[in-house]
Amino acid sequence: MRVVSTLLAGASAGTLQAEYQKVLNDVVAWAKTNGDDLAIQLGWVSNAETFAVASGSVQDRGVRREVTTQDTWLYGSGTKPVTAVAVMRLVDAGVIGLNDTFAGYVDPLLRRDNGTSVGELFGDSVAQATVGQVLRMAAGIPDFEDGVGDPFDREVIQEGDEDWPVYSFIRYAAKEKPYCDPGQCTGYSSTGYELLGLLVAAHQHPAGTYTDLNLTTAALPDPPRMPSLQFLGERGPLTQALTTPGQAVNRMWGSGVVVQNQTASILGW
Repeated sequence: MRVVSTLLAGASAGTLQAEYQKVLNDVVAWAKTNGDDLAIQLGWVSNAETFAVASGSVQDRGVRREVTTQDTWLYGSGTKPVTAVAVMRLVDAGVIGLNDTFAGYVDPLLRRDNGTSVGELFGDSVAQATVGQVLRMAAGIPDFEDGVGDPFDREVIQEGDEDWPVYSFIRYAAKEKPYCDPGQCTGYSSTGYELLGLLVAAHQHPAGTYTDLNLTTAALPDPPRMPSLQFLGERGPLTQALTTPGQAVNRMWGSGVVVQNQTASILGW
């Protein structure tokens, strides 16, 4: 953050892109000295300018090459802030309250779309969690990515071309015990943010399904000014939309895991 603040304070519109490129190059070079190969991309949108910079390399189909700003990238938890903004816009509009019981908004869609409820999935205690507790990751909802070398995670990454319904993630997480009673602990949970996505979807389309969710219109006050987030309104598998295909070097998955394409089922969570 200190580096970014210095850049913003000292760089003019014409030099900001070059300064950011230098920072990314320096980070990649530093990682190499520690035995790590990184690939980084950064996008910038402001009234003055719009640009993207990239640095590093990726193992692409057996060949290591330098990345470019034209490559697609695995986009994971970066959608959580967008989901949170979408929920908070509903709070600001008086549609929902942070202290309201979360399940009351989500259960009708869960029942109609997948034949279940928050209580049936995660227990009566979690069913009493508030909207605010889910937003703060204090509802006790287990994360679907728990565990080193998780076989579910591995399968999703390897078979990204397939359509992975959001309920496959939620039901996988429901196999685990809640971390705690709501409000008694804080535990990182992508599952909670998938459920928040369902809350937004239920508001957007009261008689629809989770696939009708469009986070672009739900969260962004001026979508045309944020073209890099337009993918949040896509439908179905996002072929070549968000992932740089190639071999993943991730100690959690071991060696030789080939990343394919990330699907829309992950988006917004």
